[in-house]
Amino acid sequence: MKIFFSKFVFNFLIISLFFLLGITVSFARMSSSNYTIYADVFSVGGLETGSSANYKIQDTLGEALILSATSTSDSYGAKAGFREMYPDQYLTVTIANTSINFGILNEALARSSSHTIVIDTNAINGFTTTVTGNTLTSGSYTINAIGAGATASNPGTEQFGINLVANSSPSVGADLSGTSPAGLVASTYNTADNFAFNSGDTIATASTDINETTFTVSYIANISSATEAGNYSTTLTYATTANF
Repeated sequence: MKIFFSKFVFNFLIISLFFLLGITVSFARMSSSNYTIYADVFSVGGLETGSSANYKIQDTLGEALILSATSTSDSYGAKAGFREMYPDQYLTVTIANTSINFGILNEALARSSSHTIVIDTNAINGFTTTVTGNTLTSGSYTINAIGAGATASNPGTEQFGINLVANSSPSVGADLSGTSPAGLVASTYNTADNFAFNSGDTIATASTDINETTFTVSYIANISSATEAGNYSTTLTYATTANF
């Protein structure tokens, strides 16, 4: 995500461009140009030729080598079964709006805007979305990022931050939406009217496969009377990866 800020005597323009990382994971399968067979086996034994004078048995010892264990303890997992079937794993990410315009900022009023990120995956261990980048900069001047500790918007104080919930002060954003099982907002960014920004933070996650979930990322920008005039810009990158 790229964010460009322009400030001429406290006039700001923000443009956000988002780059996403989508991962598709394919497990063992047999396929052709027309068909896919998901029921192929990585087994640990069994020749499927056991026989006696009166009976014949086709045996397989189960798939103990791929995907998650079906029986587990704190330290071990055991997989037993016959021809376990899993579809290809997928992860899709869609970001709405590639630009955000805060308009003209002044020290008496917080400015805000938002966009959505829609995530869907059947990855068995879910996903993680992080945000990385710097705060707003113009030459040697900066607008302070709020940091890892979420706090309320405070016009008259330099602040740049985000969250992923519905807010009333300022009125911006929305809570996540999606049918269960849905993704989760990271705790730092999950409190209404409190914003944070710390490069490298996880902002959304899930530990299992989910249905399509819509996250709304909200931004605030505040300046003080001492904020220097200039053209402010930064680049933020949102990376969404499957958990392994």
